[in-house]
Amino acid sequence: MLTVKRLKIALIFVAILGSVNMFAQAQPSVTPAKAENVSDAELQQFADAYMAMQKENQQAQQVMAKTIEEEGLELDRFNELHKASMDPNTEIEASEEEIAMHKAAITKLEKLQPEFEAKMKTIIEDSGLSLDRYQALGAAIQADQALQQKLQGIMMKNVQG
Repeated sequence: MLTVKRLKIALIFVAILGSVNMFAQAQPSVTPAKAENVSDAELQQFADAYMAMQKENQQAQQVMAKTIEEEGLELDRFNELHKASMDPNTEIEASEEEIAMHKAAITKLEKLQPEFEAKMKTIIEDSGLSLDRYQALGAAIQADQALQQKLQGIMMKNVQG
């Protein structure tokens, strides 16, 4: 049981490093916090925000999948069409109907994006961090293995209860 929890923590931790980039790309470049300027309390706030964001992200993915399916596309086919639409060097056979369904799904998904971003911002702020500080902490965590280990320990405690 403990091994399963450790595996989950490891997967969550790997996802942290990827999700920090989501906010870093949406905002102007952020100067990472120096490791010595990151308190245990801030790491706890970061962990709380991140875990809440992961939960919200899972719910958002379900909504997006439902939206795509409501437009008449299977998720795999939507992903194929979307990948091809993003890469001009990729050719894919698609009917006019599929292209129209893909376009309609994208339009609906784009309308959901501001709501999703607002929820993420609220989660971060509710944790006691500003968006800028969250981003700076994320950049510091990415750059410092000792911080990564401290954060991993905090998250393990959170999951264990």
